Amino acid sequence: MTTTATPLESSVCFALYTSMQTTLQLYRELLEPWGLTYQQLMVLAVVWERDEVSPGQLAEALCLDASSVSGLVGRLERMGYLEREHRSTDRRSVRITATAHALAVRGELGHIERCVAEAMQVTPADAESVIGTLRSLRTSMREYDARAASIAS
Repeated sequence: MTTTATPLESSVCFALYTSMQTTLQLYRELLEPWGLTYQQLMVLAVVWERDEVSPGQLAEALCLDASSVSGLVGRLERMGYLEREHRSTDRRSVRITATAHALAVRGELGHIERCVAEAMQVTPADAESVIGTLRSLRTSMREYDARAASIAS
């Protein structure tokens, strides 16, 4: 069986990659006054939603590994956005919370999501559809067994 390579512009992965790169560039420009990156903003968003989280909960919510979360939390802590507290009953258990500075900045950052939505030029219904499709794609990718597929080839 002969297969031909899919042209780059017809590749779902390339479309996802380039869309994410251009989106991240816009976030970079919008977040620059606060010295934040998109990933740092996502960490703050999870903490704002939940009031307090563990590093494991952050990793799960953001689909990141523990070392990435540790680095992000450390930078945000040094910047004055987050506090890490070790529980007195178990020093291994860490609680991450937003500082007063982070809570104040939350209001200042409220316009950024609207700016990005405007730039994307999608209707709320289209956004809902895209989000649903991307969630299904993410689930499929998580469930795919690459080792089994490579053995079968």
